[in-house]
Amino acid sequence: MKKFTNVLLRCIPIIFLITNVSYSWGSTGHKLINRKSVMHLPNSMATLKADSIYYESHASDADYRKNYNDTSFFAEAQRHYFDIDIYPNFHSLPRNLDSVIALYGRGNVRQNGTLPWAIQLTFDSLTAQFVRGDFVTAKATMSDLGHYVADAHQPLHCTENYDGKLTGNDGIHSRYESTMINTFKSSIIISQDSIQYIDSPLDYSFEYILHSNSLVDSVLAADTYAKSVSGWNGSGTPPSTYYNALWQKTKYFTSAQFQSATVALASLWYTAWLNAQDILTIDENISLFPSSITLEQNYPNPFNPKTEIKFQISHFSGVTLKVFDISGREIETLIYSAMYPGHYSVEWTPKDLGSGTYFYRLQVGGSSETRRMILVK
Repeated sequence: MKKFTNVLLRCIPIIFLITNVSYSWGSTGHKLINRKSVMHLPNSMATLKADSIYYESHASDADYRKNYNDTSFFAEAQRHYFDIDIYPNFHSLPRNLDSVIALYGRGNVRQNGTLPWAIQLTFDSLTAQFVRGDFVTAKATMSDLGHYVADAHQPLHCTENYDGKLTGNDGIHSRYESTMINTFKSSIIISQDSIQYIDSPLDYSFEYILHSNSLVDSVLAADTYAKSVSGWNGSGTPPSTYYNALWQKTKYFTSAQFQSATVALASLWYTAWLNAQDILTIDENISLFPSSITLEQNYPNPFNPKTEIKFQISHFSGVTLKVFDISGREIETLIYSAMYPGHYSVEWTPKDLGSGTYFYRLQVGGSSETRRMILVK
């Protein structure tokens, strides 16, 4: 369900909000996507393929967890949409969350939705659950991942104009994703398709979010057309002729979005499964990898114009590597990713920074190490 704006909360009685709750693609669409995604999985995942009814029945659990009093950055309500086109030059928006926050502020980024990063977080959780062999929890996480991937394939969850209020298409959100889909669900056919290993789930999410955003104008134009041919003026309940016309104008790309959502979800499930197998194999040969978290001194140091930072991690975890000035102000995020055990290096070329002392900090899970470096110009 899309975010409620402050204006709505101030101006519309709470009872109206309660009776007008809608979910992306509606529960019907979410169930369809979660259930059908298993058809793309390989036989090596047969046990998980057999649980399609579970994924279907838990397809909207994430919606039920929403708490609009939750002010945390990754509150559930903000995980379901991404108003990507509210950002200037949004096609070039950085993928890294810290970079986006640095550009636009934590509060603005939260308000505009955290969907792509929620997909990444959920994917990482699923991988860790597969590694632990916790398949009970993994099935619930697979269902949640399906919900978020489905949200990202609903065009109106990927735009500032999510309910058509900016273009005179008020109320299109629910008409398109719920009533129309409920009416024509039998016409949405999912075909078995090939899936792929996803090198970067976050970049992959941005790709299909941008594609969904490109369809927004088509949805709005279809709404305007359907009103015209049905004679419905936007007041009261739309007649069946309106929905017939809306479906005729949107059925091809809407069906394609459903197909794409199932393939994307199956690909992410498959990638998490393969990554888990790799990690388990690594654990069997852990002696090949460092036994501790080690952050080496950058080289050269002092440096100009660039330097190399090397580090080692001993276990699969979320990893951040950040640079700070002498006052503790964050300068740049060099790494923000889930990483396997191993030896790594990253090159840093400061931009528009003066000579002085800087610090770089490696954080792996709950552990961190910090070192000092000197830039000389």
